[in-house]
Amino acid sequence: MHKILRLFIVIWLTQGTSYAQYEALKPLTILISIDGFKPEYLNRGHSKTLLQLGEQGLLAKGLQSTFPSITFPNHYSIVTGLHADHHGIVNNTMYDPQIPNQVFMLSSPEAITNPKWWTEAEPIWITLSKHNKTASTLFWPGTEVSIQGKQPMDWLPYEHSMTSIQRVDKLLSWLDRPATQRADFVTLYFSEVDTVGHGFGPNSNEVNGAVQRVDDAIHRLIKGLEQMNLLKNTSLVIVSDHGMAEVPNQNQINGSQLTKQYPHLKWEWLGPLAGFQAPKEQRAEILKTLSTEPRMKCWEKSALPQSFNFGTHRRIPDIVCLADIGWTISANINNKTIPGQHGYNPNEQDMHGLLIVNGPRIKPQAIGIAQSIDVYLLLCELLSIPPHTNDASRALADLISH
Repeated sequence: MHKILRLFIVIWLTQGTSYAQYEALKPLTILISIDGFKPEYLNRGHSKTLLQLGEQGLLAKGLQSTFPSITFPNHYSIVTGLHADHHGIVNNTMYDPQIPNQVFMLSSPEAITNPKWWTEAEPIWITLSKHNKTASTLFWPGTEVSIQGKQPMDWLPYEHSMTSIQRVDKLLSWLDRPATQRADFVTLYFSEVDTVGHGFGPNSNEVNGAVQRVDDAIHRLIKGLEQMNLLKNTSLVIVSDHGMAEVPNQNQINGSQLTKQYPHLKWEWLGPLAGFQAPKEQRAEILKTLSTEPRMKCWEKSALPQSFNFGTHRRIPDIVCLADIGWTISANINNKTIPGQHGYNPNEQDMHGLLIVNGPRIKPQAIGIAQSIDVYLLLCELLSIPPHTNDASRALADLISH
């Protein structure tokens, strides 16, 4: 393979193409996630760079997440093209009867890096490696773990304290290499809009400040790519995994109180999306009790709405409850609620995320609501690789110029 690549370089150089020109010719695809970024944030006057990229490329009215509208499931859907029911990352917190001695949670590095949780899907960086291409991933769920015995060429354990600017600078350092050593595909993950949205609510000045800082970081990325002569052959795919809803402190549903007559019942999930295990013979009675709460809906997992594409995986609790937008299901309503939350029905406008695509193969265009699961085939098209088995449609991939 390397002999062929060297021969290719020699042919280009003998035809009058400089090495610097060759370096810039190698295509680059960058997938950027701005966690918790609502499309409405673009209109607040703090995202000049993002608006410019959207106006010059493809800008969607919104990006509808897969169910549930939660961080880990959606990030993995974007890079696998699979619904959570099929890739197995069904929540940020999970229990699995086949992994009885471990709970999957974001605060547990041991669980996050355990391949057993990730074996049911093939993320795009693994598919890339099978086609002699490489990836550098600056934070993306699944990149910290060995899947099929492989990881990206570059990756880091997640470090929440790393600022948005520091993340950009680290990524640029990975890209500042000769073309033969530089990745074909890179990911960049920004967390602070989501973090501040949770802490202060989506309508806060603090969120506006976070939006501005991330926009400044993306501007720094663009300038860095320009300086390395990479920008003109770079495709940027900018997404967010979900939106954010305002949740007043009084809008709490007391899940523990509703189920107090069932002492052995244990809530596994709480929040806008909640769930618990329950004996089969008690489920009908429990559901009848839960139906007295008008601000949430509950189902046995096998009876969840078909549009959710969710309900068959063993990691999903027996009964799943979904709160109305702006409400949350709590274990103890004496605790103060989180001002900003997500996990609601992905159809809700407040749950829609961001989609901007910019690059040499993208014509300026505005589109309606796109599906986040379809980003996978768009990436495969940009990277010129065949997709692995997936649930996605070609709605976004077919918008690319050939």
